[in-house]
Amino acid sequence: MSACSTASCCRVAPDVSPSSYGETPLRPEWSGDRVRDLYEIDLLWECVIQQKPVLGVCRGAQLINVAFGGTLWQDIRTQVSGRARPRRPRGVRRPCARIEFVAGSGLGRLYPVQKRANVTSIHHQAVRTSAAASRSEAHSVPDGIIEAIRWSGASYVLGLQWHPEFHPGRGDNSARLLAGTDRVPASARANRAAQVSSR
Repeated sequence: MSACSTASCCRVAPDVSPSSYGETPLRPEWSGDRVRDLYEIDLLWECVIQQKPVLGVCRGAQLINVAFGGTLWQDIRTQVSGRARPRRPRGVRRPCARIEFVAGSGLGRLYPVQKRANVTSIHHQAVRTSAAASRSEAHSVPDGIIEAIRWSGASYVLGLQWHPEFHPGRGDNSARLLAGTDRVPASARANRAAQVSSR
């Protein structure tokens, strides 16, 4: 990791294993990959130790939460009452969810006027209890599921449950989220980003 300036953790598959946060899978198909979790958690902590900015997307956000001591909903459709179903507005290729930014948070400052947004959020797991060392920065409406977390330590670690890479050309600051430019120094942004969790 010493040769990388930035790391991004994105969902590819599979689920984060419930055993990684002290639970038993409710269904066999939700068992995930414990070995992969351990490998990626080690990479995450190495980034934190070296002060490398980290952006976690979808599975990446869930993994960040688990790495810092939080837990997940194994399946929001069966475990969360009143879960809002993703919508697909006319002309939009992917399902959308409605989210609300937490006032005064990093995302709240990045979107000072736009309090709510439609985002591409496709997942069946989600943050259940956030880690003590992190804070929630956005949640879905109206069910309140956490959609963004940020670590409160010295290093930049941001987890987004939605996919900003699916929002090209919207003018909604997604490019800034992907680059981490709401906090990362310009000197670090000029270097090449590393894709830590992809295949």
